[in-house]
Amino acid sequence: MTARAGALSQRVIEVRNTGASACSLSSSPSVDLGNSTARDRSGNIRPVLASGTLRFPVPAGRSAYAVIDLDPSGATTGTASGINELNVLADGDDTNMPLANTQNFPLNEGVRVLNPHMGIYRATEAEAATSMTNAGK
Repeated sequence: MTARAGALSQRVIEVRNTGASACSLSSSPSVDLGNSTARDRSGNIRPVLASGTLRFPVPAGRSAYAVIDLDPSGATTGTASGINELNVLADGDDTNMPLANTQNFPLNEGVRVLNPHMGIYRATEAEAATSMTNAGK
């Protein structure tokens, strides 16, 4: 996961197929935002998702991208407090990938999170960012 250039509240999730044959992923990763020290994760925030296809094909040696906007409104007040981690399970269909494969990415102190939106997997970062604009519609 990396910050998206020129878009402070957006993060890019890249999943690379390192296998010798094509695979497929659910339309988007399973993502939530929370506090890394919390004992109870039931209060973690899930993004509003764009609708999309059931599975996204990823050729061998290629990547799939999803973009999440942590604060699409650009709000400076009313944002969630204590959020310092983004948790990602590459295949959101929990029948294909165990929850133990969830990756945890730290967020910078003071990151603003309010009504996050996330797009579906796409072949390029730009396409993923475009799909994110359709989240919740």
